[in-house]
Amino acid sequence: MTAEVNFLSTGTAPRGEPKFLRAAFIAYEPGGYPTKRRVIPFRFNPEGLSRTVAAESGQRPAGVESGRGAVPPPAGEAPADAAAASVKESFTVHIRLDFADRDPAVNSLDEQYGIAPEIAAIEDLMYPAQTDADASSDGTEAVRAASPRPTVLLVWGRKRILPVRITSLKIDESVHNSELHPVRAELEAALEVLGEAEARADLAVRSALDNLGSRRRELAQMYYANTSAQGSNILPL
Repeated sequence: MTAEVNFLSTGTAPRGEPKFLRAAFIAYEPGGYPTKRRVIPFRFNPEGLSRTVAAESGQRPAGVESGRGAVPPPAGEAPADAAAASVKESFTVHIRLDFADRDPAVNSLDEQYGIAPEIAAIEDLMYPAQTDADASSDGTEAVRAASPRPTVLLVWGRKRILPVRITSLKIDESVHNSELHPVRAELEAALEVLGEAEARADLAVRSALDNLGSRRRELAQMYYANTSAQGSNILPL
């Protein structure tokens, strides 16, 4: 997944001060990985990131109940909760947009719309992707099944790229121009990290999850190696 973050700009900084990568959303059209993508870099990196990691219990097989009188699992088999539990991770990201600090790369946009194009680009990630058939439709044909949403990756540095679903988007427009288009806004995006069910049918999700899991284990092992080197003076073992 390292190729996914090559576009991220470090920007400029005074001499001697660190440069920062820019977080971003990357969206792939259904079946369009790795070429058909949309890039939405954040003008300002959020100051904080709220994460929740929760274990979800698996389904119990038929005949197995909880509580008094429960039927124990067959010998040698773990309870269904232990074997089938999955971990769900969710994020809340705050994104700030300000027309006065618009990215120079998009200065060619018509000023009368303020930051409405940036807001629309993020909001559009929640809707089904438009296919070629949709684009050429005149609206008279029979109703077709809605297209799937684009696959969205949250890029938070080169080593943390998460396949996510935007579950909600709160948009607070605080300042508007003479045309009543927003010029300053705060967005709160609630994100849910996709799992194995989505990875089975989406190569972008599979690649991101594999990379994320490998990186997590690598970091954890770095910590374990450090603590084991301290010897047994932590606990009287």
